[in-house]
Amino acid sequence: MLSKLTEQLEWLALRTRPDMAISLVSSIPHSLFTNLQLMRFRETLRVAARSPFYAAEFKKRNIDVRKIRHPEQLGDFYTTGKDLVTHGPEAFVVGRADTAFETTGTTSGVPKTVFFSHRELNAMGRTSALGLYQLGLRREDVVLSAFDVSFWVSPAVLRTALQYLGCFHVEAGKIPPLEFYERAKRYRPNVIFGEPSWLAQFSRIAAVEGTWPVKFLFAGGENIAEETRIEVERIWNADYYLNYGQTESFGVIGVECSEKSGYHRNDLNFLFEIVDPDTAGQGELVYTTLTREVMPLIRYRSSDITSLVDDPCPCGLFIGRIAKIVGRCDEMIVCGMGNISPWIFSEILRDVPTVTDEWQVRVWQEDYRDVVELRVETEPTNNGHTPHSVEQDIRQNLARLFPDFWNNLQMKLFDFRVTTMPRMSLRTERKLRRIVSLGSPPVEEIGSPVRSVRKSDAFTR
Repeated sequence: MLSKLTEQLEWLALRTRPDMAISLVSSIPHSLFTNLQLMRFRETLRVAARSPFYAAEFKKRNIDVRKIRHPEQLGDFYTTGKDLVTHGPEAFVVGRADTAFETTGTTSGVPKTVFFSHRELNAMGRTSALGLYQLGLRREDVVLSAFDVSFWVSPAVLRTALQYLGCFHVEAGKIPPLEFYERAKRYRPNVIFGEPSWLAQFSRIAAVEGTWPVKFLFAGGENIAEETRIEVERIWNADYYLNYGQTESFGVIGVECSEKSGYHRNDLNFLFEIVDPDTAGQGELVYTTLTREVMPLIRYRSSDITSLVDDPCPCGLFIGRIAKIVGRCDEMIVCGMGNISPWIFSEILRDVPTVTDEWQVRVWQEDYRDVVELRVETEPTNNGHTPHSVEQDIRQNLARLFPDFWNNLQMKLFDFRVTTMPRMSLRTERKLRRIVSLGSPPVEEIGSPVRSVRKSDAFTR
C-alpha cells in the first residue's frame, strides 16, 4: 500500500511540479523509508523465486523466501554477471518483457542481455527526471545527446526522463565529436549528454572552434579524471556532472549533485550493500532491485569497488550517496608488481603532460617474469614533450607514489614498459577495459627486433 502510494504521488507531482516530488520524497521519515525498502525487498524475493534460476538456487541452498526479512539473511548467496551469461536472461524472467538492452561485453567477452517492461522504463524515467531537475534542467532547455544508441539503456532512460520534463531533445547518437560540433551549432544546446571520453574530445574541439552558453554537461558510462572534468568545465564555463549505473540495473543507480562528491543513490528502487569492506569501508557494491517486475535481480554483484556514505550532504538532499568508484574487482591482477587495479595507474598518470584519459595496462609473462605494459594515448604538442619525457614522468610518479611497487621493479620482480600511442587508438568499444591479463606475450611483441618501449632497467632515478 505504502509502495503504491509513494509511486502515485511521485508521478502526480512530477507531472505538475518536480520540486514538489523531490520535497515529497524528502519528507518521508527515515524509519518509514527503511521499512519501505525492506517491504519492497521481501516482495522482490517472492517475485524472483518464480524464475527458473532463483527457484533452483533457493531450493539448492534451502532458502525459504517467506522467512527472509533482510539481505544479510541470505548468507553468501549473490547473483553475478557470470550467472546472467551462463544461464541466459530467460532464466531470470518472471514477467512479460517489452524491450531488451545489452552490456558492452568488455568484462566477460559476452554481452549480458537484460529484459524490461514499458512500466519499468517509465518508472526509471521519472526517477531520472527528478535527478536532472535537481541539477537545474527545465522545460525551456535545449538538450543534445551523444549517448551511444546501440543496445545501450541510457539513451532510452534519458529520452523518457526528458518527456516528463518536457525539454526539446535531439538524439544525435555517438557520432564523431567534430561532426557533432558542426551540427550542434544549429540547435545551440545548453545541456549536452555523452560519455566522458567523448565529451572530453568534443570539448577540445570547442576550445579551438568556439563555445556557446551552456548550463551543464552530463556524462555516464565510465569514470573520468578530476583534471579532465576541471578542464571541460573551464572550456564551457559550466558544471560537468556524472552519474553511475549499469545496464543490469536499468540505468541510473546514482547521480551527482552540485557538490560532486559521490552519487546520490536511488534508494527507492534499490537496496545497496558493500561486500567484504576494508577498514575504510570500501568493498564491492551489491544491489537488489526493488521495483522490477520482469527480471528482478537479488544481491547483484556490480564488480565496482566503492563505499556507502550516509553522512548528510551539503546540498541538502536527504538520501545517502555512493562514493566515487575506485576500481573493479574483475580488473584487479596479482603479478610481480603487486596487487594492481586501475586507480593505481590513474594516480601514476596524474599531471603527466600530454597524456589523455585513455590508457590501458596489459600484463603477461615473458622469460619467466611478469611484464606490465602501460599504454597511454598522448596529445600532439609543440612543447618538447616526447615519448621519452612522458615515460620519465610516469616512472618518477611510480617511484614517488608507490615505493613498494618501485622496490619490486628494482628487484626485477617485473618488467615495466610504457608505450605512447596516437589519440583515439585504444578504444574499440564503448567502454575501455583498463587492465587486461594476456597470459602470453602479445603477437606484436614476439620476436620483434625493435621495441617502441624501453626496458625497465634502462631508467635510473
